[in-house]
Amino acid sequence: METYADIIDQDIDMEGLTDIPSFVPLREVVFQAIRKAILDGKLKPGQLLSENKIAAKLSVSRTPVREALRTLETENLVTMLPGRKVIVSIPTIQDIIEIYEIRLMVETEGLKAISPNDHEIIQHMESCLAQSEVFLADNNIQGLREINTQFHMVIVSALKNRRLKQFLDSLNDTFSLFRYYSLMDPEWAEAGVEEHHQILEALKAGNPEEAVRILRHHLSTAQDILVSMFSKRGIHKDEET
Repeated sequence: METYADIIDQDIDMEGLTDIPSFVPLREVVFQAIRKAILDGKLKPGQLLSENKIAAKLSVSRTPVREALRTLETENLVTMLPGRKVIVSIPTIQDIIEIYEIRLMVETEGLKAISPNDHEIIQHMESCLAQSEVFLADNNIQGLREINTQFHMVIVSALKNRRLKQFLDSLNDTFSLFRYYSLMDPEWAEAGVEEHHQILEALKAGNPEEAVRILRHHLSTAQDILVSMFSKRGIHKDEET
């Protein structure tokens, strides 16, 4: 895995803006473009984000870029450092632990709410797994990330709790990023899909306790991968000059 020093001066990997709707503020268009580049892994944790370079890539002035970066900071996707430097946020160990604690609590209850008679949920999970196998074979991390997200959201949907869904939606970018980073490990990508199959089989057999056991191992493994990945990558704001 790359170190912080490896990525700090990498070029900005972003596509230019095309077909901009006239009714959408430019700052929103720029915000969405930078956000997508972060979530898709094109802009990496710790990477320095230059207003000038981003503006040049997108063929806009620095003003909408600056406004977009401020919004991204409120969503914890970028971090402002002394000296007016901006980097893609590097997850802390506490960030990782908290996110996986939330997921374990919520998804455990979701699995307990699913029975073999929940045909629509079961079929949706089967569809997700079929698509997962295609993305896995193609080494399509982004596609696998998206379909894995659907699989886990199907589990949460069994709770039929609108307010809970709204809360989880507010964390969706963090979930998505963490899932993308963990799936960069090809062995885990394959093992994770296999564990999804095992969870589904346990549910179809009417054994939610076994499904929860597998989920606990599943989330613990993903958490450990991220902790290992980012424990060597941390940066403190007071270290920058």
